[in-house]
Formats: sequence, C-alpha cells, structure tokens
Amino acid sequence: MREQIEAILWAQFRTIRNYLPRTSLGAILLALISLVWYGLFCLGAVGLAKGMQYVSMYHLRLYFPAGMLGLLLFWQIFPILTMSSGWSLELNKLLVYPIHSNTLFVVELMLRLTTSPESVILLVGAIWGLLAHPGMHGWWPLLLLLYIPFNLLLSLAVRESMMSLFRKKRLREVLMLLIVSISVVPSLLANTSLGERLRPYYLYAANGPGTPWHEFASLALGRPGWLSVAAAMFWLVLAWWLSRRQFAASLLLDFGQAGGDSSPARGTARSTKPGFVELLANFVSGFLPDPYAALVEKEVSSLLRTPRFRVLFGMACFFSVVIFFPMAFGRHGASFLASNYVAFVNTYGMLICGEVLIWNVFGFDRRAAQLYYVAPAGFKQVLLAKNAVAAFFVGIQTLVVVSASLIMPRRGDVAAIAGGIAISGVVFLFFLAAGNYASVSFPRPVQPNQTFRRQAGGKTQLILFASYILMAVPIGLAFLARWATGKDWVFFAVLTFDLLAAACFYYVSLEPVMAMGIRDRERIIDALSKGADPIGLGS
Repeated sequence: MREQIEAILWAQFRTIRNYLPRTSLGAILLALISLVWYGLFCLGAVGLAKGMQYVSMYHLRLYFPAGMLGLLLFWQIFPILTMSSGWSLELNKLLVYPIHSNTLFVVELMLRLTTSPESVILLVGAIWGLLAHPGMHGWWPLLLLLYIPFNLLLSLAVRESMMSLFRKKRLREVLMLLIVSISVVPSLLANTSLGERLRPYYLYAANGPGTPWHEFASLALGRPGWLSVAAAMFWLVLAWWLSRRQFAASLLLDFGQAGGDSSPARGTARSTKPGFVELLANFVSGFLPDPYAALVEKEVSSLLRTPRFRVLFGMACFFSVVIFFPMAFGRHGASFLASNYVAFVNTYGMLICGEVLIWNVFGFDRRAAQLYYVAPAGFKQVLLAKNAVAAFFVGIQTLVVVSASLIMPRRGDVAAIAGGIAISGVVFLFFLAAGNYASVSFPRPVQPNQTFRRQAGGKTQLILFASYILMAVPIGLAFLARWATGKDWVFFAVLTFDLLAAACFYYVSLEPVMAMGIRDRERIIDALSKGADPIGLGS
C-alpha cells in the first residue's frame, strides 16, 4: 500500500509541476494569502490554549462538549454550505491502474484533512490548553487526537453520500433547497432571539451521554469511565464502517462510468415537442440577429441542462436572499445592509454563479471550444454571446432579488431599489471585463455533473480579489458623495458616472482580450482539453 500511495502522490506532484509555472506572482500571492488566513487560525488556537488554562474544571466539563459539538458541525456542514469538498481523488482516472481499493480509501481519507484544516488547528490548540491546565493530570488530553480520524471518516461518509445524491437528477434541486435552509440557521441564531432560546437545548444536546462529542470530551478531560471508552470506540468503528461502505459504493459507480455508459437503453424516443428549455432559448435568441441568435440559443440550452449551473444559479437566486435576511432585518440587523439589501444580495449572487457565467466562460465547452476557431462565427461573436447570456441570467437573478425585497418587513423604497440595481450594474460590468480576461488567460475544464466542488482556479480568485478593489472605489465614492451632501440625486449622479465608466472599461478591455484569445488559441484549447489530475485540486 505504501508504494502505491507514494506513486499516486508523486504522479500528482509531477502533474502540478509540469502544468504550472515554476514561479509566478500569482503563486506568491496565493501563498501569502494562505499564510495570513491560516496564521489567523494559529493565533486563535494559541489564544484558545492560553485562555483555557484559566477556566475551572467545572466549567470545562460543562462547556467543553459544546465546543466539541460546534467543531464537529463546522467540520461536516461548512464544506456543504460552500459547495467545496476539498481535495479528492479523481477515481475515473485512477481506476485504469491496478491499485487496491484499500489504497484509494486511505488516500481519500488523508485528503479529507483539506476539507477543514482550520478545525484541526483549533483542536490542537484545545489539546495544548488542556495539557497546560493546572487541574489536569496525565496525558489524557492527547486522546482528543482520536477526534481527528473520527471526523475524517465522518467527513468522507458525508461527502460520498452527498455526491451520490447529487448524481440523482430529481434530488439536486431538493438538496439545494435543503442546503439553503441549513445555511441560514447560523445567521438566524446570531441575529434573532432564537439563539438565546435554543441555547439551553444546545447545551443539553452537547452534554448528552453516549454522544461522540461528549464521550471524546470526557476522554480528554481525564479519568473517563469504561462507558466513555466503549462509546468512543463504538463511534470510531461506526464512522469507519459508514465511510468504507459509502466509498465502496462510489468506487463501484465510478468504475461503471469509467468503463462506459452503463445506463440501460431507453426503448422510447424522446418527444419532439419543445420543452421549457427550448422555448426559453428560442425566446431569448429571437431578439438577436445571427450569428448571435444561434450562439445565445446554444448557450442558454446547454446551461439550463447542466446540473452544476442549475444548482449554482438556484443558490444565487435564493441562497443570497435568505442568507442576508437575518443580518439585515433581524434583532441586530444593520440599517445600512437593510437599505442596500438589493445591492448586497445581488452582488453575492453574482459571486456564487460567477464561476459558471463569468470567470471561466469556456469551462463547460472543454474540447468543443476548438469549434469556435474554425466556425464562421468569430471568436469575438462567441465571447459577446456568452456575455449576453450572463447578462440575461444576472437579470433574472436581479428580478428575483427585487421581488423578494418588496415583501421584506422594511421594504425598500423606489430609490433604494434603483440604487441597488445601479450598483449591481457597475459590479457586473467590472466582473464581466475581469472575467473575460480570466477566461482566456486561465481557462479550466469544468465537469458539468460535478456539483459538490468549487472548480475555480487560484489565479482566477486573485483576479476576483483585484476586481473587488477596482469596483469598490467608484461605488464607495457614490456613498461618500451622498454622506457629504445628504442628497440622493448626488448619489445617483455619481452612480451614473460609475456605470458609464464601467461600460467604457468593459468596452476597452474587449480588444486585448480578443487578441489574446486568438493569439493563444492553442494554449486555450490544450488547457480545456486536459483530463482530471489524479487528485482533484479544483476545490
């Protein structure tokens, strides 16, 4: 097993080494951002370790299981809410080699550490604090390290279960609604009185005998009973059995997909009657001349049939509306957020669906992108058609957000809604210009059926961060002008200028992007034609 694990890791290292440049500004900036992010958690772990030394053993026994429960919820639920499963094996590429299933299981389990390394850092800080506590005797806190494999096994079981559910056509949208419902719970607890009312029940659940968080906490706090030891071992074995069972089912499914299409042939032909997708695509393209009409119709049809787009677009329309509701209109709601609800929600929605609409517009095309360089329609028409489709779906999202804002407790007036739409237009144009550049500079193939993993690259994230700064300046000037003068017409005058500046920026950026797309066509086609790495790094 050791030799096979080393071979997989070495193949992945060589793949990255051969594909990426040896040194680049983007890699350095990504390393610095990662250093800052995880450095903050390391500081938090140090503060946790120092602070726990001054907590009495009575309060530790009362509240430490609650912290363990919170850590487990963060570790297991946060990747689902962010649609990121961490690094993972690309089984379709590895199953052609004589690798034992146990080896794949062990490597996949090790990669679960990338799901939530922040949790491991905080857990190490807690162990450090318990070891240094004056009321603690012995090395009992080191048993808390068993909580890491338990969460890794549970994370693998949850991931494989979610992946299998997302493969089912009828369940994707239902799961999306479930994720939206779960995501709003932390915001509701923090911004409404519901959190205080549920606090006793949370503590009661955290201190429930036999639960994994309570029993692992009992082991770490010293002198556990045989019941705690037996319960902890039971939960470890159960997590191992669930993860092994789910991984075996996923392995069998991926083996069938790698060997070919194992779905049974359908005896009935598809109906020739146009469905909703065809009608909508025809309606949108009916307002445009050829070749834009044909390109837009193709793009709308393919996106609406893509599971990943449907899930992300649904989350952009509804998840963003729900997640900001408690923060804007709850007990501790912010008046600035409430008065600019449309702008905040719409911008957040664009960030969610931007991966499939803005930042990597050729990702779903993959190898088919080579057709754009030989078809009568030129590369410029293709890019403009994709931008038009992005504007269409962002317009639908804006309509949903505005409709939702009209039924809020403190519904926005016409000026607030108009300001939110104008700000959204400025943000969209800046995003579109930056997204066109990212699409031709760092194209990446995107798996249309893979809904449970972010597939944007690190360099694209840097361009996204730079666009934040670029668009924040003109929008901030509009708010500053209204604050200085106290007049709304000044605010809208500055926003009008911002819209014109953003439109000019988008127009000026088209020519160099077109030239780069034509000049680097071989590099773009080659990047979009690449298969999956042994270990998926897209999340």
